[in-house]
Amino acid sequence: MDKIFIKANQVFQAEYNDYAPAHLFRRRFVLGGFEKAELVVCGLGYGYYYLNGMKVSNNLLTAPVSDYDAILWYNRYNVSHLLHAGENIFSAALGNGFFNESFPSVWGNNLAKWRDNPKLFMALFIDGKQVLRSDENFVCQTDSFVPYNHLRSGETFDARKYNPAWKLLDYDDSDWENVVIDSTPPKGELRECVCPPIVEMEELSFVNSYPTENGYTLDFGKNISGYIRLNACVPKDKTITFRHAEEINEDATLKLNGLNVLYSSVDFQTDRYISDGYSRTWSPCFTYHGFRYVEVQGLDRAPKEEEIKAVVVHQDVAQKSSFECSNLLLNQIYNAGIEATFSNMHYALTDCPTREKFGWMNDAQASLNQVFINFDAEQFLRKWGEDIKASMNENGEIPAIVPSHGYGFSHGPVADGALFELPYRLYLYTGDVSVWESYLPYLEKYYAFYTSGKDDGKRWLRDWDGYVNRIGNIQFLYHCFLVKFSRILSLACQKLGKDNAIYRADEKRSVEWLKDNFIKDGKCMEDGQTAVAMLLALGVFDDYKPLLAQLKERIDAENGHMQCGMLGIQFIYDALSKYGAADYAYKVITAKGEPGFAVWFERGATTLWETWRDSGFTDSRNHHMYSNVLAWFFETLLGIRADINHPAYRRVELNPCFIEDLTYCKGSVAFDGGEISAHWYRKEGAIIYEVDVIGSSKVYYKGQRLIEGKNIFHIENIN
Repeated sequence: MDKIFIKANQVFQAEYNDYAPAHLFRRRFVLGGFEKAELVVCGLGYGYYYLNGMKVSNNLLTAPVSDYDAILWYNRYNVSHLLHAGENIFSAALGNGFFNESFPSVWGNNLAKWRDNPKLFMALFIDGKQVLRSDENFVCQTDSFVPYNHLRSGETFDARKYNPAWKLLDYDDSDWENVVIDSTPPKGELRECVCPPIVEMEELSFVNSYPTENGYTLDFGKNISGYIRLNACVPKDKTITFRHAEEINEDATLKLNGLNVLYSSVDFQTDRYISDGYSRTWSPCFTYHGFRYVEVQGLDRAPKEEEIKAVVVHQDVAQKSSFECSNLLLNQIYNAGIEATFSNMHYALTDCPTREKFGWMNDAQASLNQVFINFDAEQFLRKWGEDIKASMNENGEIPAIVPSHGYGFSHGPVADGALFELPYRLYLYTGDVSVWESYLPYLEKYYAFYTSGKDDGKRWLRDWDGYVNRIGNIQFLYHCFLVKFSRILSLACQKLGKDNAIYRADEKRSVEWLKDNFIKDGKCMEDGQTAVAMLLALGVFDDYKPLLAQLKERIDAENGHMQCGMLGIQFIYDALSKYGAADYAYKVITAKGEPGFAVWFERGATTLWETWRDSGFTDSRNHHMYSNVLAWFFETLLGIRADINHPAYRRVELNPCFIEDLTYCKGSVAFDGGEISAHWYRKEGAIIYEVDVIGSSKVYYKGQRLIEGKNIFHIENIN
């Protein structure tokens, strides 16, 4: 297909103003008889498409955000049922998205080199032959019923300008202007997006309504990613304003946590509906928000339940595993982790649906393990992996956010490590050796950059946002991650039949360097929970006992609290459990008071938060970064852990940990070709451990091969 984009014949205005309309496109065409019709579309920033007035799909927010100079993701749809012999009409509405964000921010999206007016690429195939493409015969209208739209600020809909017939064949478009062929198209390669789409997943009613001096604040009961749906008759010319937030103040006004300061030039997370006096159903098309609460301004009465709903929006990825135990807090953590992960599935594993909506790699490196355990996320993450590979510079460096508009380079291995973590987890949970073929050139190129000494580490992310933000030594971090990277590269080479001697040698040198420079009398000289946990988890010691004792001492010194941030949480649970101290992992997870998970739920959390300490300024209340604890629930409490030597759960050695404080624990893990369900509970001083096996996976418990179906073990002498 020729990469031909069209756009409005309009001068591009780079500076921000409060007029940022959606652009409308139309094209009439004639067809003869046919059997199959396929439509290929790529709308930049976001496009919605219609044939003969009918939606092409229910997909939201396409084309997927990308580095538009690297990859242009397009969608392919079977549209045979929407077309007929004779005259037809194709219509499209295009918004700005991340492609054309004009307002300034600390991340500089407004400086992206590809910014321009919305652009459309389309091609129609009839019985395999291209019969129509985006060309100069399209017409466009820029003065649309959406006079303002930006992904991270919001959308305005002017119903007075809306004529639903604009999508129909007999609509009079004689005053629309012809488009122009884009002379400066993005440089990216057109690639089909085959991962699950973003769709509407659930509709919620508000559970409380509070009158305020600004209007009414609606509480939808849980924190979500999505938007509202209005279904009401509003007086003509009346503007109804919807402002979104994750929390409220004591007087029920919105608690914005500084987002209004961070984004001072826009009305952040704000949508507006201008009424034409008729009853209609409306939701924004070109934005989504992170919120639990919505402040409604402009109504002269309290809204009715059926008039305003909240719509949950995210990638259509299924949850495939489950967990429950006798501890309420662990159940709250699990459910909040699931909700936070869902909220951040938007064609990348984003950090939060509120402040940034960026695919932060450091967050992903911390949580990918639980994502693969809990979700059928393979295709979604394979797609994002292509964005990660495409983000790499010529020198092998990658940015901390992917897709990137140019921001985020030189943030170091705490972020960049996701490049290694993703293929490792893909292979662990699918057993697909071709993963290594796809990733190895990129891993090697980055590794050459990483070991070149060209990065001075001054901008590296560390243990953010740990309660005390320790780990200051760059060389310590460098060698710890070199151990991890060299091991993964060694594994990749081994699986592909390639020589891995150089990586095994590098690993050995870094292990010895860490022992020589950071271990004295068996203990870590960087005396913090994160550093000690990293050495334990990576196996950097001659004897684990002094390090384990040191880590327990560090925890006891904090009254059982964990002080790790996004780095330490990747290591501390397994560092403790692997060496017989799972009770300490349980202790830091269930610790009361700050810092800890419990405080979040005491303050009303329904999703995981971004920080242990509440700064009150731009802290996200819907972050997946701390969700890797969910993997510990399965791997340690239930004992179901995937084995890198037998990937895709082909062989599983069950090793549950019967924490004294728990009376029962149960859950299931599904995978391609099977499922393992485990349930243990206390009965008369013993443990009853029940395991159901579905499929051909070889499952063992204490050396005994389990049969397919139910297996029951009676374990005596348990406290």
